Amino acid sequence: MAVWKCSHCGYTVDQTEPPEPCPSCGSECTFVDATCYTPECGGPEGGNINPDVGASKPKK
Repeated sequence: MAVWKCSHCGYTVDQTEPPEPCPSCGSECTFVDATCYTPECGGPEGGNINPDVGASKPKK
């Protein structure tokens, strides 16, 4: 499983593949893999969002 973040509205979803279209804004967005892969934020097994990606503001 990966955490995917919508590049348009910032919606996050935990699943193997990103959805099409975004369930939140309904747009055909690019989803960014926001899964934490470092031990500092819990690693991929922790289901946590990478703070570098999760904190970024969505594109308007």
